[in-house]
Amino acid sequence: MSSNPIERRSFIKLLAAGVGSTLLPIRSLADLPPVVGESAGPVKFKLGKSDWILHSDGTFDLIAGSIRLRNCRPTIDGQSIFVRNTFMGDSPKGKRIIYELDGNSFVMLDLKINNGSVSVGAELSSMSRAPFYFSPVGDARVENVDRFFKQGLGQGGPSGIYPIPKSTTADWGNTPGEQAWSYDSYLTTALLSPRNETLAISAYDHYDFIQQCSIYNRPHRKGLYDRYADKEDIFFEAGFVMENIPLQNDFIKLPDIYIITGNNPFDTLQHIAWNISENMVARKDTKTSYHWNSWYEYQHDFSFEQLKEVLAGMDEIKPKIPLQTIQIDDCYCILGDWLETNDRWPRAMDDAAREIYQRGYRAGIWVAPFVVDSQSKTFKNHPDWLIRNLDGEPIQQYNFRDGKYYALDGSHPEVQKYIARVFRAFRKMGFTFFKTAYLGWGLKDSTDVQRYDRDKTSVQILVDVLNIIRTEIGAGAYWMASNAPFAPLIGFVDGMRISANVEADWTEEGIGNMFQESYNCQYFNNVYWQNDPDTIFLRDVNNNLTESEKKSIALWNGILGGTVNTSDRFSTLTEDQLNLWRFLQPQDRPQSAVTPLWSYDDKGKVAVRRYKSEKAWGILIVNDTDAPLKKTYKMEYLIGEDSCWLFKWNPSECMPLGNMGEIEISLDSHDSILLYASENNSDAPSDLSISGVKLEKYLRKHNLLD
Repeated sequence: MSSNPIERRSFIKLLAAGVGSTLLPIRSLADLPPVVGESAGPVKFKLGKSDWILHSDGTFDLIAGSIRLRNCRPTIDGQSIFVRNTFMGDSPKGKRIIYELDGNSFVMLDLKINNGSVSVGAELSSMSRAPFYFSPVGDARVENVDRFFKQGLGQGGPSGIYPIPKSTTADWGNTPGEQAWSYDSYLTTALLSPRNETLAISAYDHYDFIQQCSIYNRPHRKGLYDRYADKEDIFFEAGFVMENIPLQNDFIKLPDIYIITGNNPFDTLQHIAWNISENMVARKDTKTSYHWNSWYEYQHDFSFEQLKEVLAGMDEIKPKIPLQTIQIDDCYCILGDWLETNDRWPRAMDDAAREIYQRGYRAGIWVAPFVVDSQSKTFKNHPDWLIRNLDGEPIQQYNFRDGKYYALDGSHPEVQKYIARVFRAFRKMGFTFFKTAYLGWGLKDSTDVQRYDRDKTSVQILVDVLNIIRTEIGAGAYWMASNAPFAPLIGFVDGMRISANVEADWTEEGIGNMFQESYNCQYFNNVYWQNDPDTIFLRDVNNNLTESEKKSIALWNGILGGTVNTSDRFSTLTEDQLNLWRFLQPQDRPQSAVTPLWSYDDKGKVAVRRYKSEKAWGILIVNDTDAPLKKTYKMEYLIGEDSCWLFKWNPSECMPLGNMGEIEISLDSHDSILLYASENNSDAPSDLSISGVKLEKYLRKHNLLD
C-alpha cells in the first residue's frame, strides 16, 4: 500500500487538467490509385476516423470504421481491475476516467482524440510497485476483424498477417481438445477487417517498457463429447510489461498508446512507424550500407593473413567495386575478452583496421557486448558481473557455438565501464562500423533474474547500455545490430538484422524466414533503420543453392532498399557473378521498394522500385514457395498505371515484351523474374542498377574506373 495515498477529492481535480500530445509528420511510401469496380487490389491510402464511447460502468468502446473494440477496461496482470469507485468526465483532448481501487490506489485513463489518431494515456497512483503487466486497453471484445498483423519482438519474428483461427468440429475422442489460442505482438500491431480496414496500435516511446499487444479467444463447446463449437469471442489487449519495478513517489505516467485507422494495412502500419521514428529520432538517413563481412565464408577461422588476401584480391578487380565497409566477424578473440586477440590476429586489432581503411574502406568489427565465454578472463575474474537466477546461480545461455556462455549484467557499473572501454578502444583503433550481436541477452525480465540494479526494467537497463555504446562509437559510426529486440534500438542503430541466420542452402528456417521477415518488415525499412536481410551467396564453392535460387535471393535483397552485403571472396567470382553483384549496388540515400500486393495476395512476393529519372519501374516477382507459381498481374495494381512497356530485365540484357496492361507469369519453385516497366518504350540503361544507380556515372564520379 502506498505510504502517501492521494486524497480522492484531490485526485478528482485531475479531471480538469489536460495532458498534451505531440502531433508528428505523416508520410507514406506507397501511393497507388483507387481500385476500379469490385476488383481486389491496392487502394490509395486514406486515414479513417476513430472515436471513444464511454459507458456508465467505466468500460469504453473504440469505434473505427467497421472495426469495434467493445467493453474495454484496464487490466492488471491479465485480470480486470477491482474498482471501488469510478469517476468520468471531460479532458482537453477527450474523455477521462478515474478508477479508485482497493488499497486507495488509482488508475487514470485519458481517452484522447488527436489529429489523425486516437490515443489512451494512463497514470498509476498510490502504488509502491508497478504491476508486472498493465493494459489500459484490456478485455476488449473484437468485432468485424478476420485477420491480424503481429510483429515479432525482434530478429526472426515471426511477423506477418494471420487469419483469426476458427474452431473446428473435430471429434477429440477421450481427451479434451485444445481450443484456446493467444498471439502476442510487439512494437506495432494491427487488426484487419474483411475489407482491409486497418487498426494500427503502438506507443511512440519504447525506452522504458516492452509494449505488448495480445489477441486471443475464449472458446466454448457444446453437445455430448464436446462435439460442437459454441459461442467464441475474440479479445484484444494493449499494454506494457512493467516488471514490478518500484515506483518513485508511488506514481507513474505511462507513454500514450496510439491507434490509427487506415484503409489498407501497409500504409497504415508505415504511417504509425513514421510517427514512432520521428518521436524516437530514428537514424534513418545514414548512407545505405554496401559491405563485405567475413562470417559466411570463413566463420570462426578468419585470420589476419586471410584478411590481407581478401583485400589483395579486391585490389585486382577492375573497375573497383565501390564497397563501403570490410567487416571482421566473430573470429578474433575469446568472447568476452574483446581486447585480447587470439593467435590468428596481431596483439591488438589496430593493424587489421589499418589494412582496411588504407584501401579506402570503413573498418568494421563484430562485438557481442553481453556475451561472455566461461573460458574468458572476464568470466573468471569477475563472477559478480554475471546475470544470475533467483537462487544466485549464473544462468548459462544457449550455445551458438562450442563452449558455455553467460550474460553480463548491463546494470552493473563495472560492466558498463568495461563495455564503454571496449567500444572506445575499437574506435581509437580506427573501426567506424560496428556489428553488435546477441543484444537480446541484455533484455532479461527483471522478475526472473538477479541484477545489480533491481529498480529498473530490462528495457531501461538495455537502453542504458545502448546509450553508452553510441556515445563511445560516435554519432558518425555505422551501427548494425543483430539478434536484438527491435523497439528499444530505434534511435541508436543504423541497420538491423530482421531475419534468422541464412545459410547457403534454401531451408524454411533460414532463407524461408528471410523472405517472410523482409516482406513483413518492409513497412519500416528506412523508417526505423536500414533493414538487413542478411548475406547474399553468389559463389560456386560451398554453396548448395541453385543458380536460380542465388539470383532470386540476390535480386530480392537488392530491390528492397536495405543493406546489401556478402561474404563471398570477389576474386573467386565469375564475371557474370561480379556483374550481378554490381547490379545490386544501392543508392547512397536510403530508398525503399514498395510491396503493393502485401495483404492482398499471399502467393509469391512482389516488390517494386520507382526510377523517376527514367520514368520507369523495376518489378521483381519471386516464387519463394516449394510449388510452381502461375499468376496474372495487373499493371494497375503493381505500378498504378493501366498499361506500360514491359521488358524482361537482367544485368546483361533487357528483352522487350510489348505494351501490356497485365502479364501472366509462370515460375518454378524458388525462381524469379525481374521486369522493367517503362512509360515511353525505352529499355533500361545498360548501366542501371536495380536500385536506380547509374553505375558508370557513379564510378566516374568517384574515380573508380581506372
